[in-house]
Amino acid sequence: MGSTRQRAARGFTIIEMLVALVVTMVGFAAIFQLQIGTMQGNISARELASATNLAERYAEVLHRDAHLWTGFDRPGPWLNQAPRVWHSFTPAPVDHNGRAYIDDDDQGSPLARQRFCVHYWFDEGVGPFDGVLTGRIRVVWPRNGLDRDPLYEICGENAAAGFEPAVAEWFTLTVPVAIRRHPG
Repeated sequence: MGSTRQRAARGFTIIEMLVALVVTMVGFAAIFQLQIGTMQGNISARELASATNLAERYAEVLHRDAHLWTGFDRPGPWLNQAPRVWHSFTPAPVDHNGRAYIDDDDQGSPLARQRFCVHYWFDEGVGPFDGVLTGRIRVVWPRNGLDRDPLYEICGENAAAGFEPAVAEWFTLTVPVAIRRHPG
């Protein structure tokens, strides 16, 4: 019993202190990794929600233009494009609101957060489906959020048709859309 009292009065050994420090550091490292994973998940979710919002926004543009489509000729500038070919809605990268960055434009994003390109594709209906277009809207953004330069190469009209997204480099979201000629 006397040795226990001597040990309690003496305090902790350096080994015990080091073990406690290592256990604490491992716990903090696990918490930091959890925080990093949570932040990356939140960023991915925000980008996916922004891409979905952009796809829906541009689907509404096509639906709005379909109200002008009363005859056999489809109105421009989007519906009168060649079918079965990818086209570009955004010749330059856009932000989550669909705005391109222009230095002297107060409507553009001042933070230069243009990370998305929006492409579209459609096919013409035949027979009983004459006057109906079925299509897709594709939103593309880079996996590396810090490098926007490759976006300028894939946003234009010529690049949209030949773009094949590499899984390692790009996120894509494709949304179906159906457009009908206005009975006018």
